[in-house]
Amino acid sequence: MKYIRMTDQDKVDAIRRYTTDLEPVTSIAKSIGVSRQSIWKLLQKAGIDTAKETAAWINVSCSACGTELKRRRCQIRAAKHLFCNAACYAAWLKHGNGQPLQEHRHHQRIGRSIVEKFFPLRPEHIVHHEDRNDFNNDPANLRVFCNQGDHVRYHRGFMVPVLWDGRNPSNRRTYLATGRE
Repeated sequence: MKYIRMTDQDKVDAIRRYTTDLEPVTSIAKSIGVSRQSIWKLLQKAGIDTAKETAAWINVSCSACGTELKRRRCQIRAAKHLFCNAACYAAWLKHGNGQPLQEHRHHQRIGRSIVEKFFPLRPEHIVHHEDRNDFNNDPANLRVFCNQGDHVRYHRGFMVPVLWDGRNPSNRRTYLATGRE
C-alpha cells in the first residue's frame, strides 16, 4: 500500500470523522490512504485524547428519559438509540419508539385502508411502509406481505414474495378498473 501525504482538508475530515462520526482510526486511515499512526499523531497534535481508558467512553443521554450516561464509542456506533436500563427501553417501546402508541397505530390503520382501495386485504396480511415512516401513506410507499414472518424476513434481507407492491402502477389500475374501491 502506497501512503500519501494528507492535505489540510484530509486533516480536518479525519478529525471530524473521529470526534463527530465516531469512526475508528483504522478505517479513517484506510480511506485517506495513510497509516493509522499518522491519524493518531494528527489527533494528538489537535489535542484529542485517544487513550483507550478515557477516549473510549463518551457522555450520551438515554433515548427514553434523557438521563446522562457513559457509553463506549463502539456501543454508540452500533446502536441508533441508547438506554440507561431495561425499564427505559420497555417504556420507549411501549410508546411507539418516541411517538404515542395510539397515534402510531392510527397511521398503520390508514395505510391498510389505502391499500384496501387497490387490493383485498385479509387480517393476516401485513402492510409495510417502505421508508419505515408510518406517516407516509403514499401508495408507492406501501407493500403487502402474506404474514408477519414474511415481513420480518424481508427486513432481514431475505427474498420473500410480495403480494402487492404500490410502486407498480399496473397493480393500482387493475384493482380500480375492477371496481374494488
